[in-house]
Amino acid sequence: MMIADLVDQEDFCSLLESIGISVKSDWTSEQCAQAAIDWRCINDNPDAAAKLNRIINELKQKESLLLPEVKAALNMLLLHNSR
Repeated sequence: MMIADLVDQEDFCSLLESIGISVKSDWTSEQCAQAAIDWRCINDNPDAAAKLNRIINELKQKESLLLPEVKAALNMLLLHNSR
């Protein structure tokens, strides 16, 4: 039997913090995603975009392991990234 390492809100917040996005521990995944969107707008440079895109791609690769709230946050990031 294979045991999957599910990606929860804490994992999502840690990923965002690892690239310098400030989030609070009591925020929802959607609030953290909005913070990432805001951070990306404020840091309008290729390096910031690349860092956030790396996280988005990492989450997309693990999509089947994302808890619903993290999947919703990923969808927010994808929607904003496509604009």
